[in-house]
Amino acid sequence: MVMEGKFIVASGPVIIEDGKLLVTNEGKDNFYKIPEGKIKKGESLEQTCLRELEEETGFKCRVIKKLLTMKLDKKSGTREKVKIELHHYKCKLVSSSKNYNSFEYNGYKVKWIEIDELEKYAIAPNIKFLFEKGELK
Repeated sequence: MVMEGKFIVASGPVIIEDGKLLVTNEGKDNFYKIPEGKIKKGESLEQTCLRELEEETGFKCRVIKKLLTMKLDKKSGTREKVKIELHHYKCKLVSSSKNYNSFEYNGYKVKWIEIDELEKYAIAPNIKFLFEKGELK
């Protein structure tokens, strides 16, 4: 039985440009992740996805399609037992970046990682999941 407050629903955009995946790191974890966060009351999964991207990178995007959802039984960083649903959406930036240099925004390190070089980086489990399922194209 899952205790009250131990169920997390999160959503985030998968943005790929020129073979590079957009990722962030807030410094709490030792790995890069897709910009994502918990759904807020009254928000749709798609609205959460758009809000999280803007909060973590300053970029705006539009949703193209729903990708696979990853379900976890514990948090990656703390190993705390909690049911987590990570919803992913293939998105496109409203205006193309064309600048793939790393930068900091709102306390986040923002980076573009070549998809064929993902194994060289510490990345979140859901990025590995999406890569293995063929969703990162």
